[in-house]
Amino acid sequence: MFKKLALFMFAAAAALSASIATAYPNCRAQCYIDYRACISAGDDARECRVDLIQCYHACDYPQN
Repeated sequence: MFKKLALFMFAAAAALSASIATAYPNCRAQCYIDYRACISAGDDARECRVDLIQCYHACDYPQN
């Protein structure tokens, strides 16, 4: 009985971990997603690149 419970808890934790990782990409990944959206929207590529670099900087040195 204990082994079944332990296996169930492990499987539930693994599934939850995978769903959270998929739902919330890390900071740098979100920066790149925003950069691609900026480019796709037809904005100036140079401005999109500046925003990307600023976003990366904010990921490396968070203010909160």
